[in-house]
Amino acid sequence: MPLCSGRKQLQWVDQQRRKLFDTEHFHVVFTIPHEYLPLWQYNEEKLTDILFLSSKETLFELMASKDYHGVTPGMLMALHTWGRQLTLHPHIHCLITAGGLTLREKWKETGEYLLPVRVVKSLYRGKFQALLLEQYRAGLLKLPPSWSIGQFDILFKACYRKEWSVRIQERYEHGQGVLLYFSRYIKGGPLKPKQILNVDHKGLDFRYFDHRDQRRKQLRLKPQEFLRRVLQHIPPIGKHMVRSYGLYAGCNKKKHDLCSNQVGLMKDQRLPAGLQIQDLMVECGQCHESTKLTGRVWSKAKKGISFIKGAARQDSAGGNVQHGDEPDTAGMGLFSSA
Repeated sequence: MPLCSGRKQLQWVDQQRRKLFDTEHFHVVFTIPHEYLPLWQYNEEKLTDILFLSSKETLFELMASKDYHGVTPGMLMALHTWGRQLTLHPHIHCLITAGGLTLREKWKETGEYLLPVRVVKSLYRGKFQALLLEQYRAGLLKLPPSWSIGQFDILFKACYRKEWSVRIQERYEHGQGVLLYFSRYIKGGPLKPKQILNVDHKGLDFRYFDHRDQRRKQLRLKPQEFLRRVLQHIPPIGKHMVRSYGLYAGCNKKKHDLCSNQVGLMKDQRLPAGLQIQDLMVECGQCHESTKLTGRVWSKAKKGISFIKGAARQDSAGGNVQHGDEPDTAGMGLFSSA
């Protein structure tokens, strides 16, 4: 059964936001075509690297181009591999600065728009395909047993003809909203306790939100199928699912310091319902006094969190974040009611 990971989420967000610039950020989502899912299952580590590299190089190349902004941005990327029904759905979430450092080492804003999405889609497709073909020709890819001779070539050409999924979300005044979204998956996992409705020897029932028709639905899976879906999202040992690039990369401390002197670092933002990380201390959303988390309480009407001083219910905060190919309302609540 999934457990509450709220403290780890808060700690991760607090650690990451210390290096973010006090400037607007965009949220970009890169997804691979579903035709490549069988290939992903047999080459997860290689395709993970290809997905990160092609996404990063696409944004770097276009942001550096004089046709657009001519800057080096800061980027934080996170890999998510699941869809709403726990199916395989690999995609990259990228938090990118709405600006960057010019060749003259001056900070330059991008303005209201980041990049033309059609150009991003086309370049991303080309870079991913080129890296994939390179691995294939070198004999480094393991093909699924069910694929016939020539199946790779057929799918490769078919994917070149289709439009790939890339979403550029609205600009955020700061990056904390997306960081909170990242944390739910990086430190939380694919299924929250409150989604689980019933467990018995025959299977498990859980609810999810279907963004295709904007309805909450219920799904029942047999034990073996539930375990199969969950286990396929466990990352390979030692593989980094969150990576920093550009001005946010650890090796770019000099440029990072240069930018932070010009635009500053992210100020401490109030977390949803007034939560502030301080060991196990949180802040009441009503009176803003420090309260110590002691456990959870349930009632017939409401679910919530029990505090030494008073009680508060942590609801999902606002924020619309799209989940790969699917639109996603991405609630920002860190302590999920079980």
